[in-house]
Amino acid sequence: MIELNHNYVIAVAEQLSFVSAFLGGISATILVTIVVFTSPNKSVSGMVASSALAACSLLIAVVASWRLIILLHPTLPISVEPSLIKVLWNAMLMGYGLGFLSLLVSIGLSGWLRSRKSGLITTCIALVAVLFFVVATPFGV
Repeated sequence: MIELNHNYVIAVAEQLSFVSAFLGGISATILVTIVVFTSPNKSVSGMVASSALAACSLLIAVVASWRLIILLHPTLPISVEPSLIKVLWNAMLMGYGLGFLSLLVSIGLSGWLRSRKSGLITTCIALVAVLFFVVATPFGV
């Protein structure tokens, strides 16, 4: 792996921290809403699972990014192993990627709670968003 500049890692971690925290909150809200206000069926089970995966993955990304920001601060009084930085970097990126994609799955499944037509529309929109995410991200999937 290419050695990343600490300033770059901090900048990415700060941005992903904010985005992941926001999206994690949305995922948790969807999860609680679906669990409390719907009846059990196949699409609800899929939404619950994907929302839970999204919320947890995005929280992992938030915690990993916070730890990166703390550990890479120039006045940190202890030395940090480069392997720990790599582990946290990978956890942050994988948590964000998995969480974002899981949130899109949740969105795609949401229309199926209402009707077949709504389900097809939300699934198509979510697929377009997944394709855009895969193409637009510098990290890949």
